[in-house]
Amino acid sequence: MANTVITGGTNGIGRALAARLAREGHRVAVVGRSAVAPEGVELIRGDLGTVAGTAAVADEVAARFDVVDHLVLGAGRFSPRRVITADGLEHTFALHAVSRFALVDRLLPVLPTGAVVVSVCGVAGLRGPGIRWDDLALSGRYRAFHAVSQASRATDLLGAGFADRYPGSAVRYVLHNPMFVDSGLGAQVGGLRGKALDVVAGLFARNVADAADQVHRFLADPPTAPLTASRAGTPVALDRPEFDRATAARLYTVMEGITAACST
Repeated sequence: MANTVITGGTNGIGRALAARLAREGHRVAVVGRSAVAPEGVELIRGDLGTVAGTAAVADEVAARFDVVDHLVLGAGRFSPRRVITADGLEHTFALHAVSRFALVDRLLPVLPTGAVVVSVCGVAGLRGPGIRWDDLALSGRYRAFHAVSQASRATDLLGAGFADRYPGSAVRYVLHNPMFVDSGLGAQVGGLRGKALDVVAGLFARNVADAADQVHRFLADPPTAPLTASRAGTPVALDRPEFDRATAARLYTVMEGITAACST
């Protein structure tokens, strides 16, 4: 029996994965703002949109679990409008990227040798302006796609720089993009565009059960390499510029500064 914690596990892919693992007899906890978890799954309510909220979630996880064998990082949300968190961060970047850094950093003591971290992220598949190092809060003209592009690049780099940041860790880090999944994104987009997106997704996208099955494979049969990248199960080469280790180190330095500033 493995201990698994899933962020963003109260809906979509995370919820389907949590329900399956629980049926298989594993101990599973999902992190989310919802009051409802799948049957047989523990709920840790919390706000991963702030550094303090993420720290509180990490403390709760560590209090419940002596070890966390599987950590699935799936929290994320599409924001049509620019939202600034209590920490002064753009919400998409805070939820997708800063929470991943802060949660893994605080949970490292309970991630045993051979633990698997799966980050549902961009995996170098999203074109766009990428990280705006001089304006992470996107204070200029806000475009939701730019916000997602920045957050996706950052989550890729967190995986690329993990081994350098934690050289003594034996954690296996998996970057995974499930690609087009019918997970209800239209409700987040809203309006006619959102309704159209849901129609298209219903016709052409993978269902959440299939997408959850792919993540399940990484947990049931973990890769042996310290870092793996995948798009819907197809390996992604790690020599791409999106995984540049120097850029990843730069991001880790930025993340350290953000979490330190927001913790004071």
